[in-house]
Amino acid sequence: MSHRTRWTAVAVGVLLILVVVGRASGTRSFVDSAQSPSSSPAAVTGARGHITALNVRGNQLVDQDGAPVRLLGFNNSGAEYACAQGWGIFDSHAARNTRMSASTVAAMMTWRGANTVRVPLNEQCWLGPGVQRAYGGAAYQKAIRHFVSLLRSHGFVVVLDLHRSAPGRARALEQEQMPSRSHSPDFWRGVATTFKDDTAVVFDVFNEPFPFDEADSRRAWSCWRDGGCRLPSRNASQTYTAAGMNELITTIRATGARNVIAVGGIDWAAALDRWLEYQPVDPLHNLVASFHAYPHNRCADESCFDTVLARVASVVPLYAGEVGPDLDENCTPANVAEAGFSERAFDWLDAHGASYTAWTWNVWNDCASLISDYEGTPTPFWGREVRERLAGNSE
Repeated sequence: MSHRTRWTAVAVGVLLILVVVGRASGTRSFVDSAQSPSSSPAAVTGARGHITALNVRGNQLVDQDGAPVRLLGFNNSGAEYACAQGWGIFDSHAARNTRMSASTVAAMMTWRGANTVRVPLNEQCWLGPGVQRAYGGAAYQKAIRHFVSLLRSHGFVVVLDLHRSAPGRARALEQEQMPSRSHSPDFWRGVATTFKDDTAVVFDVFNEPFPFDEADSRRAWSCWRDGGCRLPSRNASQTYTAAGMNELITTIRATGARNVIAVGGIDWAAALDRWLEYQPVDPLHNLVASFHAYPHNRCADESCFDTVLARVASVVPLYAGEVGPDLDENCTPANVAEAGFSERAFDWLDAHGASYTAWTWNVWNDCASLISDYEGTPTPFWGREVRERLAGNSE
């Protein structure tokens, strides 16, 4: 999902996009040895408990006691764009947006059944160069550590996602096709070193890869896994060398981090068709396959879920890092279409014991907003749907 400013164009352009080009290959849908099958979803807890460690066992995530768990909750957007835009670190009601408030996290706790918060990050802000001192480098790292500590102290698993990156000296304002060798390994080296002592923090290595803007080609999958390909930057007038998933996993493991690593597929994390064929190498076998579920993605119906997603989920844990609502042409909280996509997606994920985090716990006054205020009041359609779904998983 793109940063907040992208949403201003959704309401105007979405119908034209749908009518004229549909879900064209590479065009982002709205908005951003085999293991035995999973046990019955009924045996898998999704409620927030005292998860102090996570590990992959076969095609399940398990906690410190070896009990199967599902990661269920929502994203909190902001730390991927506010810092690079130069007005804060978080998109929240906190003073100067530089420190996440405890009241916001306490409000998240009121959504029964939520046990996970996904936090998108910006590599330029983490590393510091080119960002205002108040919002980058040491200040950014301190703010993220504090936010993660707040979430963990309230019982949430945290997923840290590399959402924004840029090569060279460019500002990381837009999402690149792939992470770059110039900065992304340094980002993950720092993040992994910082959080390696808490394995209930999950590392989502790159938000939405779309190498070559191709939906399912072998060269795209090879670039995704191995890196080394040259790609045009969306943030600078230059090409850059991509860092592959294997490189980033190796970088993380070299720090001694044993955390679970989520690896999204290509085509903006919408395609998992060849994820198993090109599966990255992790010496700890602690990988999760990640994808994003939006109504205009290529894999957005039961026929794809029952083939592509089910095949992957039979081998490794499946995690929908972002799930979005049905689009409405007005894209306001009160005007979310009721075409049934999100209900079908949630039904399938629940039935197959998969994990998911909905997009997004932010007060944006658009169709992706889960809340209408930072006290946790759900928006009329999307927020209520997600809150009720999460609560249902805790029963």
